[in-house]
Amino acid sequence: DMGLGIEGGQAMSLLVFAGSAQFVGANLFGQGASIVVIAVTTLFINLRHTLYGASLGPRLLNAKPSERILMSFFLTDESFAIVSQFKEVRARYYWGAALAMYFNWQVWTFVGLVSGSYLKGLVSLSLGFVMVPAFIAIIVPQLKNAGSFICGISAAGISLIFSDFPNQIGLIIAATVAIIATLMFEYFMSSNRPDLDRGQE
Repeated sequence: DMGLGIEGGQAMSLLVFAGSAQFVGANLFGQGASIVVIAVTTLFINLRHTLYGASLGPRLLNAKPSERILMSFFLTDESFAIVSQFKEVRARYYWGAALAMYFNWQVWTFVGLVSGSYLKGLVSLSLGFVMVPAFIAIIVPQLKNAGSFICGISAAGISLIFSDFPNQIGLIIAATVAIIATLMFEYFMSSNRPDLDRGQE
């Protein structure tokens, strides 16, 4: 429906491999957005992978720098959610999780591209919801402290406020505000930690 065709849609899954960015990018492409808007929007959406990499990097065992570069391509929300449960992660465990998801994504992308034209009503109904349960399942286990709650709540609130903005600009605003709010909270807590420690003494 977005004008990419089967070849274009499959190539996007093979080369981009980022579910939310693909959905948004394909939607913007279908709306006739410029390449610059698509690139900037998907860049902001995928900025969270920088945090994923920073968190996962120190815990990866037996992974050479060149291998880590390749690993970064296969890093997704789902694979990070799986491996982030452990303090140390062996490279082969990461590859097992990442490649399984990559091949699964390719297979079901192809199935969707081939069958999508026969299920237009169902597809248009479900696309607006399909990412919601996936992200809920990923995000909820990560809400372990006040900082993560502030990040999640501020991102959700701002995205709702700016949901009617064109070209998914609301996502960029929500992500930016959530990051700033979390950093400010963490800075406030760390700067006041000495006072709290002295009060306990």
